[in-house]
Amino acid sequence: MAGTGAYSELKKEEDSGLVASGGDLPLSPNTSYQQTLLEDLDEDITGQREVFIPSLGLKVWGTQTDLDENAYGAASVALIKDITLLHHQWQTGVPWAGISLTVVRLNIALGIMAANLIFQGLILWYIWLFVVMPSVRNVQSLYANFRAENFDQNGNLSADAWEEYEGKGEVCQITMSSRPFYFGILILWALLMLDELRKAQRVTMDILAIKPVTKLTDQLCYAKDEGYEHGGSCLVVGLTPCMRWSVIFFVCVPRLLIGLALLFMGCQWLSSAASFSDMTLNAMALEFVKNIDEILYESILPPQLKQAIADTNVFKIEARKTKKDLDSAEWKGYRRTLAWIAFMVGSLGTYAFVVQTVLPFNLTELNTLCAAQRQEAQTPICSHWTWQGGSESCYPYGRRYFAGGVGHHHGKPMTTDHSAMHHHAGRHR
Repeated sequence: MAGTGAYSELKKEEDSGLVASGGDLPLSPNTSYQQTLLEDLDEDITGQREVFIPSLGLKVWGTQTDLDENAYGAASVALIKDITLLHHQWQTGVPWAGISLTVVRLNIALGIMAANLIFQGLILWYIWLFVVMPSVRNVQSLYANFRAENFDQNGNLSADAWEEYEGKGEVCQITMSSRPFYFGILILWALLMLDELRKAQRVTMDILAIKPVTKLTDQLCYAKDEGYEHGGSCLVVGLTPCMRWSVIFFVCVPRLLIGLALLFMGCQWLSSAASFSDMTLNAMALEFVKNIDEILYESILPPQLKQAIADTNVFKIEARKTKKDLDSAEWKGYRRTLAWIAFMVGSLGTYAFVVQTVLPFNLTELNTLCAAQRQEAQTPICSHWTWQGGSESCYPYGRRYFAGGVGHHHGKPMTTDHSAMHHHAGRHR
């Protein structure tokens, strides 16, 4: 019985991986873990797939990623796929009737990209000239008037001047005076642009990771052998140096530059908002400008071309991944995320404390003086329910009354409009 118990304990250790079967030496937990890290994993875990590449004459493993379905993705597909197809058709003597469709597809996709760059560039410029700069001047004028009317030349506040100041309602709506609200909206805008910049970065990294080739015809791998003639799903498995840098400079770089320009211009526009409601509406308008590439893509491209773009994917040839590779990629992803967050925080800090030209950063005096004004503005006149006329008592009649032909409105004498009185009396006869 003792021997049976010892065998059972040994069997448990063998099943748990602490002891190798067949009388091998015991494996420590660390050794077992190291072996697990180096084992090739199934494609369901790694996300890889095996594909036959005709130009290589063999099957290879790799990771497939999608191109963005917007104006930038359309331009990438046009440069890589349609130019390659056009080259193949020209080399194989395809007649103009067959080439013409490829030429039209190429021109439409590149035209959408050109229109996107022109629209976004012009709209950014016109918004800067006709919206942002006047908005900046307006809020600066409000703040300059506030200081000129309520302080002496030594910066001392005149309580009487502030009490009688007629611009309280406007100057107390300057959004930069409320730090939590101001930075909250700026952070949301920065996060929105961070998503756009990270998408551009991911596409750039995918383009750089594609295997280099020397011939255009080696760039594509169709799902079927007749792909060049019949079309269908295809993978971008290689890029020539000229094609790779064409995509980066004509697609990726403009997207990054527009994203950075939008980030700065949006911060400047949001900072110049003369009221809290304006700041919220301005943020929504900036989202519209950011999405011009998707608007053009969805509204102009025909469904067939959209499907062709959706059927074209990037394929990065790689060795089969192990647990160690997946862990390493995950750690890299966390480090990139931290780097982007640091970039966002640094950008907002640099803008708010150094770069922005709208107002002085320290608006403590305005925030302090406006506390009572904001409290009054945030207190409703009536908070009764409207059920069965419950809110009627909040709005009494009788602020204007007539006596001897002279009316009084808010304590001030007022000339009576006799025609209006006769008209009103006639309605009740």
